[in-house]
Amino acid sequence: MFNLPGISSSITARRHRMARTGFARSAAAPIALAGAIVSCVSCASPPPPPKTPQAVATQPAPPAPPAPPPVILLPVDVARASLIATVVAPTLEGALDSGLALARQAAPLPLDKAAVREMAFNQLGVPPEIAAQLDLAAPISGAVVASGHGEPAKGAFTFTVKAGTDVPKFLGTLGTVTARRGAVWQIQTPRNGEAWFMPLGNVLVFADSEAGMSRAASLALEARRPVKDDVSMVLYPDGLALSSGTDVKSALEAVRAVIEERTAASGTKLGEEGRAQLQQLVALAADVATAEVALDLKADKGVVFLARLRPRPGSALEATARNVAPAPIDPLLIGKSDAGLAVTSAYPTLTIEQLQRQRGRLPAKDPKGKAPGKDVVAAGKLFDAIIEGLTGSFSALGRLQPGLSFELAYPIKDAAAAAKIEAALLAMDRAALAAMARPEVTGAAMEIKVKQARTLAIGKRRAASWTVSPVWPNDPSGIMKKVIGPKGLEVYAAVVNSDDKNRLVFTMGPAAKNRLTDIVAGKAEAPKGDVAEAVSMQGGRSLYYYADLREVLGFAGALAAKDVDPRLKAAASMSKAPIPIAGGVTGDASGRIITLDLTLPPSCLAGIGTLVTGMMAAGPPPPEPAPQRASPDKRRKAPPTEK
Repeated sequence: MFNLPGISSSITARRHRMARTGFARSAAAPIALAGAIVSCVSCASPPPPPKTPQAVATQPAPPAPPAPPPVILLPVDVARASLIATVVAPTLEGALDSGLALARQAAPLPLDKAAVREMAFNQLGVPPEIAAQLDLAAPISGAVVASGHGEPAKGAFTFTVKAGTDVPKFLGTLGTVTARRGAVWQIQTPRNGEAWFMPLGNVLVFADSEAGMSRAASLALEARRPVKDDVSMVLYPDGLALSSGTDVKSALEAVRAVIEERTAASGTKLGEEGRAQLQQLVALAADVATAEVALDLKADKGVVFLARLRPRPGSALEATARNVAPAPIDPLLIGKSDAGLAVTSAYPTLTIEQLQRQRGRLPAKDPKGKAPGKDVVAAGKLFDAIIEGLTGSFSALGRLQPGLSFELAYPIKDAAAAAKIEAALLAMDRAALAAMARPEVTGAAMEIKVKQARTLAIGKRRAASWTVSPVWPNDPSGIMKKVIGPKGLEVYAAVVNSDDKNRLVFTMGPAAKNRLTDIVAGKAEAPKGDVAEAVSMQGGRSLYYYADLREVLGFAGALAAKDVDPRLKAAASMSKAPIPIAGGVTGDASGRIITLDLTLPPSCLAGIGTLVTGMMAAGPPPPEPAPQRASPDKRRKAPPTEK
């Protein structure tokens, strides 16, 4: 919407546009004027007698047309009331250097900086003669403001030309100057129509409307501030809602309703807990005063996407942002087998609140109005014990191959809480676990069947074991059955004491019993492979996740049916190198900011490059065989058999 005006580099196209924008008419104007004068002279009547001096003196001279009024810029404090977003890139030259360095890590391609820059300008339609005068080492910034419900937003942007550039001459190359509005130049450009430019030294402010220049120019200039990111955009939810004729809370409620409606329509209706978590997320989003979205390109860190949320004072999000406790991967979970998935959390309030909601959904009475049965009572005792005894943080490692498997550890406050949790855990028989799970899937597009429950000795501890079989009625291809396995999901749980620390530990999936046996025995291993990289990238986040996309691709390829795109199968078979991604949430002790990030480290880019190189070397997948047509002899009808 706000492209930098320029002239196409195509000579033919340039001639046509010159004709349209008045260059040809300007060249022909003297000839046309001379022809008109000759025509008037040749066809004119005899000239009238000369006017007397008195007659000449009595005729007033025609008034000069008034000069167009100058464009008045709104002060920053006034314009900020309708601000939707600002953006700044401190130096495109530096971002280009970092991006090329990362690209060379991903694939050994002959990437030339000048060629990449020229290609980018060609894609944007900026002619070489204009691009050569732009200072890419200087900041580029912009601001967008609301215009009211039903009206398009207005914006202004700034860029810089190189020192020593003749700015009036440069502006003249952008199109035809139609007016000077104070410090603002009004120019008819060939590509974008009418545009407004305001030079300030070698910095130029550009807008595609007078309103954009008046209301957003001051904000765009203010946005030219030093930032540590390669690109930074700040979003203002109040201004964004104002531009849509609503407020933030109403807009977010509408989004929540759409999500619930679409999940229900797709056959994956959210359960009660899913709806509660969505509502909680919407409430936290309404507490955001500003959201800064940033991109960092660093040769040593990779590609980093950031979202820095600034909470409204006194809000629940501000209280959440004050949490700065790190959530490391529990070393007790690190075993012999590698793990391509990791999740950790140190937000105890959110965890305990979820358990309290689940406890509250247990029925207070049975269907006949009497006291709840033994199964519900046992489930309630376990909920009460873990709500009271867990610290609220957790750590998990998992993998998708050869089957879905996880290990989770929940720290326990003290020995007394550990004993209470263990007693309630060992009392969870088949009916009790079913009673605990039933309210969580009621109304959702799934059900959970508990096939088996037992207690057993593992090392010096007693453990509980269940075989659980989730069922998705809206899964006709049976994908989830392949994920869980035909016999169901094996789940083991025990209270484990290691290094004088008590934990509630769950293991799930293939070899779950063996994993719990090693954990109870304290057979922790030194991190290696994916786990080693996951540990190194944790970085003190209070919520942390890590995933090797290679494992996801391999898992998808193993589940693929015959009619799946063959390119997916090819990518799954060629994904040999790790493709890790990581991210999470980091707080601030003052509560002024909470940061979300997604990081693609250099090893991820290298893994993607290896995958792409392998697929290019392998060439396109073979075409699917065409269905064979029956021969003419086989198409003939067989003669009727005799009775």
